[in-house]
Amino acid sequence: MKTILKLFFIIFLAGAAKANSIDEHRVKRADGTNISYYQIQQSPSKPSETLLLILQGSDCNSVLKIESIFTDYKNIWPEADLLLIEKYGIDSKLSYSLEDERADCPDQYIQNDNPEQRVSDIQDVLDAVRKDYKYQNYIILGGSEGAVIANLATARIDYIDATISFNGGGRKFIDDLIHSITSNHPVSEDPEMSIKEVKNFAAQILNSEEFDFEASQHSYNWWHQSLAIDQQEVLMSVDIPLLIIQGGRDLSVSPQMVDKMMLTLEDLGKDNIEYRKYKELDHGLKDINGRNMRKEVVKDINLWLKSKLKTSNKSQIPAN
Repeated sequence: MKTILKLFFIIFLAGAAKANSIDEHRVKRADGTNISYYQIQQSPSKPSETLLLILQGSDCNSVLKIESIFTDYKNIWPEADLLLIEKYGIDSKLSYSLEDERADCPDQYIQNDNPEQRVSDIQDVLDAVRKDYKYQNYIILGGSEGAVIANLATARIDYIDATISFNGGGRKFIDDLIHSITSNHPVSEDPEMSIKEVKNFAAQILNSEEFDFEASQHSYNWWHQSLAIDQQEVLMSVDIPLLIIQGGRDLSVSPQMVDKMMLTLEDLGKDNIEYRKYKELDHGLKDINGRNMRKEVVKDINLWLKSKLKTSNKSQIPAN
């Protein structure tokens, strides 16, 4: 089962961020543990009117080591202060790893990281930040699992002004798991046995009480919550401007199921949600030739935000 599950987690945020000068802040959770977070001000002498929260995917890495955040994703609104939040049990001391299942992944992370915990941490951190800073605009950007968390947080927090989620999958996680199996399965082999196995696994997780379990460095709670989320229902409760981006060549989540969900939302009159599909891009926003297209997608997001945010300056992406 573990071999099959490895297929489901194609991590697209790679590299090691050079962020030694960034100060770490902490706020207590209800259970007494600390949430580590980083608030990066663009100009301490001239406070920004916008805060940009960027959420990473499902990997066991420090958010500070995700190079693409600093090279590309922060540029969706370059003049915004940046907010980054570590997942439960992780801090900047953890070295970066590309391994799907790293031997040094903290047990605290494996046992306690889950969608509900991430959203709760976001709320706690934003509450702490808002006590000292008066931002006019709050933006959330998330990709892969981070996209799902961005949608959940936006549905729960009533002062978010705009959200962008990309390659976060369709209505149900099980459909994305099946798509991942089918897309990554050897051509010479029939994927039906693997699909049947993952369906049985999902049914067991959803229909049983919590038990001691770990797969792909995630616990029962992570799996149970992820399988139970109905993204269509979540998005129905969002009323602010929200941009959904999906790569048409994504092998990790199902572009077809995203299409279906977005058509349903359109039919239901959700005109605050815009959908953009990049047919030639994969889960990591690379084209068919392996060329990284993040910068082009970021420019499109920047233009979209300019039409949605109420701000005194229209943030420009720096010229290369």
